[in-house]
This record gives sequence, structure tokens and C-alpha cells, in this order.
Amino acid sequence: MKFKYLLFVLILTSFAGCKNYLDIVPKGQLIPNTVEDYENMLNEITVASYSDYFLDLLTDDAFLPEGQPHGLFQKQKLNGRRIYTFNKNVFDEGENDFLWSETYKRIFYFNTVINNIMDAKDGEENYKRSVKAEGLFGRALEHLLMVNVYARHYDASTAATDPGVPLVMIADISAKHRRNTVKEVYAQIILDLEEAIKWLPEKSKIHKFRSNKAAGYALLSRVYLYMGEYGKALENANQSLALYSTLADMNNYKVIIPGPPPFPYVPGAPIGWTDIPDGQYHPETLTSRHFLRPFGLGMDVCASPELTALFTNDDRRWTFYYANGWPPAPPFNYMAIAGVKIYLRGDFFNNALSTPEVYLTRAECKVRANDKQGALDDVNKLRKNRINPAVYKVFTLADFDNDQEKILRFVLEERRRELAFTGNRIPDLKRLNKDPRFRKVIKHVAEGKEYTLQPNSDDYLRQIWPAASKFNPDWILN
Repeated sequence: MKFKYLLFVLILTSFAGCKNYLDIVPKGQLIPNTVEDYENMLNEITVASYSDYFLDLLTDDAFLPEGQPHGLFQKQKLNGRRIYTFNKNVFDEGENDFLWSETYKRIFYFNTVINNIMDAKDGEENYKRSVKAEGLFGRALEHLLMVNVYARHYDASTAATDPGVPLVMIADISAKHRRNTVKEVYAQIILDLEEAIKWLPEKSKIHKFRSNKAAGYALLSRVYLYMGEYGKALENANQSLALYSTLADMNNYKVIIPGPPPFPYVPGAPIGWTDIPDGQYHPETLTSRHFLRPFGLGMDVCASPELTALFTNDDRRWTFYYANGWPPAPPFNYMAIAGVKIYLRGDFFNNALSTPEVYLTRAECKVRANDKQGALDDVNKLRKNRINPAVYKVFTLADFDNDQEKILRFVLEERRRELAFTGNRIPDLKRLNKDPRFRKVIKHVAEGKEYTLQPNSDDYLRQIWPAASKFNPDWILN
């Protein structure tokens, strides 16, 4: 990451002697009081990270080959092995669930801006509202992540009683919280985004880790997609793409350094060897974030046989983001041994919001509304920027017998190809499991034992972090 981080955090007088109910401890040196102070908090390194790359180990995209010398299951830490084998008790007491602690730390930063900037001693009111809007956007992004990891998927018939996650609305770590319901969490996310969109800037300030109006509509579209409100998801996807719709032609990218000998079977993209821009510079980025480990699961997971089967060698995503083998010395050819590729995406890629997701959301909503041609138009446009032009094909209704469900499945497959290992697969699996047509049992094998994850199982839910739940014995555990 190449922008200048402004280390700007705060101290609260209530820290001394108080209980920290979420078990987060933001660092502190300075109390902000000007608009510039608050805005600088949005440039701090803490708020540039997002999500947890471990999440994808739970999904049907992940495959961890075993055995020596380069078994990937054995390479994982205990937490990763637990996720891969569908054990929701990922962390023991005394261990840090970084997803929980870092997410609520970021929410603390956003709340400091939201709660206080309008009382700053300087600055135009509209400018203050613009900065506050970015805080609201960030808080909504984080709460949506948390409710989709630690709670059941949104279901209108049960959301009012399903335990969600704590809605944290004030920058006070001594405040006592409860597990708000899934319905309450989603309602607050929508309120935050609706208010944010009114004041978000048309273009991100300074760098793409900051937010903008197109990203606000894109996130609201994601929220409604998760809720199954496809008409509203479509409306907001349209609004987002009307403001920013750029797609980058991956045929224009290239491998800039070939695989080193003895590495002849690497087709493309070991770490950093392509000219694909990092997320903060990528033309498709709406709002940029990256995992705490910027390469995500790169070098640590293979595409599952099922995911592998969805790609062709003419797909630039397959040749740039995956390789037959790794590491270079001694080389280990996963394709030869298991018929899969190892994930080796080398750019500091964006795992927050980009235009391809918005196109795919719009395509899904269109086909669900029986706009089959409109859906294919969006997917064809995306694929034209992903597939070798020598073999690129424009798909027509006739290719799917003009069948709505076949086109919907095609759209969902494209979504899976595009968003693999970016943290989006779990909420997609959870929402699609609500539809009998798309329910699936996921199977992982480790150390000679088969593990299964059933549709709609509570094993999708990560257990509340013990360090937080011990301060809140009234919380219902997953």
C-alpha cells in the first residue's frame, strides 16, 4: 500500500478502570477536535483492512491437499484447520479472533467520526456531513460483515428473533451491548447507508480506501441481495453503475516475470509477477480494502475440484490468479497430483466493493425478474473483459433454451468465478441455501476423515469470541 497513513487515534478518559465489553482496545494518543482531525481517522491504516481471509476455508471453493512436502492442510494454523473442518468453535479462550477485534476496532473509529464531527470547531456543514457519511458507510460495511459471519442468514420469517451481533453505535468501549437481532442489524445498516448516500462525495477523496456515492449504492444493493429483496437490489445496482461502471480488460494485463526454474508448469501469476494493479489503484475499485494478510489465502489454498471445473484455460482469472504448482524450490505440482491449481493471486487485491460484483448482482436480479436478455448482456460484458478474445463467445438465450433457471445458474457460476476467495462465498452459500434448488452439502476431507456442512446448518456460524462473551454472560452463544 502506497498512500501515506496518518496515524490518528484517540484516547477516552473512560478507559481507566472500565470494562471493555467487546474486548477491543484502540490505541490512543490524541483527542480529535477539528474536521481535519476526524477526516484523518478515515486515512488511518486500521480502517484500510477488512474481513478475514480464513472465512473462505469454510466454503466449497477451498481445497487443502494433504501430504508432504507441501500439504496445505498441515500448513494451516489450528484456527484454519477448525474452519476447514466446520468446527464453529474456532478460537480458544486467550486467543485473538482478529475478525471480531479488528472489526469492532474499525467501528470504534467510524463511530468517533459519526458521533462527534458535527460538533467540530471548524469546517463547513456540508463538508462535515460528507465526512460523517463516510463514517456511516464504513460502519454499515462492518456490521454487514459481522452479521453474516456470526449469525444466521437473514430470513424475513425469523430475523426478528434470530440473534445477530452487537450494534455498536457510540465510541465508548465501556458501553454494555447486547446481541441485537438479525432484523435490527439489517435495519440499522440500511438506515446508515440511506443517510450516507445523501452526502457521500461523487468521487473518493485522496485515495480509493475512502468512499463515494457509487460505492454507497453498491453496498446497499448487496444488503438487499442478501435479504432477497431483488427489486431493491436491482434499483441500487442501477444507481451505482450509472455513476461508475468501469470494467478493466484483463487481456491487457500480462505476466511481467515468468516462473523461475525449475518451475516450467507455472502458467502465470506467482506473487507479484503480473502488472495487475493493486486494489487502491485498480480501475474497477469502488471502495478499496484488503485482508490483514494482503494476499488473502494466496499460497495457502487450492481451488476445489468443483471450482476448478468452472474455469477454462482461456479465462484470464484462471491463468493470472492460479498456478499448477508452488513453491519454487522444491516445486510441487498440485495440478499433476490432484488435478487442481493453487491460488496465487499476487496483487494487494480489493476485497470490499468493485464494479464486477455490481454487474453480477444486477444480472442476478434481472434474471430473477425474468429479464433474461438483460442478465446475459451484463454477464457477456463482464466476460468480454475476462476471456481470451480469440475464443470469447457472446451467450444467447438459445444457449440456455430460453430457460430462466438455466440462465440464473449461469449467472451464479460467473459470480463464483469472479468473486472466489474475496470473502463473498459464505453469504452467497447461506442465502442460496434458502432456495431448495440451490441447497448443497459441502464436504471436506482432512486426515482421512470426511466432514460435512449441511445446508442451513448453524455450523456456518462462527462462535462468539470467548474474550468478548466472558464479559457478556447473558449473550446467547451460537
